[in-house]
Amino acid sequence: MIRLPTRMILLFVGPALLIYGLLYLLPALAAFALSLGKFDGISPPIWVGLDNYRELFSLQGLFFQSLLHNLFLIFVPGILMLVIALLFAYWIDQGLKGAGWYRVFFFFPNIVPTAATSILWLLIFSITDMGLVNSVLRYLGLEPIAFWESSNVLWTLVPVIVWSGVGFFMILFLASMSSIPDSLYEAARIDGAGLWSQFIHVTLPLLRDTIATCWIFIIIGGLKAFDLVWIVEKEMPTSASHTMATLMYSEAFRQFRIGYGTAMSVILFIIILGVTLLSMRVYRKERLED
Repeated sequence: MIRLPTRMILLFVGPALLIYGLLYLLPALAAFALSLGKFDGISPPIWVGLDNYRELFSLQGLFFQSLLHNLFLIFVPGILMLVIALLFAYWIDQGLKGAGWYRVFFFFPNIVPTAATSILWLLIFSITDMGLVNSVLRYLGLEPIAFWESSNVLWTLVPVIVWSGVGFFMILFLASMSSIPDSLYEAARIDGAGLWSQFIHVTLPLLRDTIATCWIFIIIGGLKAFDLVWIVEKEMPTSASHTMATLMYSEAFRQFRIGYGTAMSVILFIIILGVTLLSMRVYRKERLED
């Protein structure tokens, strides 16, 4: 085994470490330092120590409420997305007619910009005569529903998020299912297993790693939820619809409490980092057990 000199290693690795430090570590350290002060973007920062974090974790603030909203946007759409993606991926993998069209149909929302998606669903759920859903309700003699009121926004976003993300997860499941040997399904059929039984006892256990990966995507995406809420709430989220990201932006750039908003960003970063490290540890442990 050839061992390179330390100077040679530093020559190759050094530039990458320097760029990483300039682009990631320095901004992270600067953000943490800023979170320890009171700063409005104009006056010089005033050192307040951990006061921003104390206020952040006080029950009077909106932080915990916004965190609950993030958890809602993780688990409710997440479960629906995975169930729908799994079922359709399995049917397509089993030879569903027109499988190519289904792939295109489900994946298409992933290439639509978030702004366009938001406008589309704003119109679909609009309370005016232009709203498709409320037009159907009026036709049936029912009262229209104000889907985009702040108290209803999170529930209304569920179908939007599912529609936007189910195709991506379906493609991931299809890729994993294509690697499952046909001999396992043949053995299950010989034992009298139907399609549903094959799905439960053959497909699902072999998709464990893929499902875990999907949940990592869903959790991190849910924790960073911003653009959809910001657009449908017309840049004015309320306590009933704030997520951590929208609250952070509002505090920093609407209320000009940049130190407090930065403290929220630090906590959000720590949560996402913790989820990522935990998922990597669980994944590595499962690999070693296998």
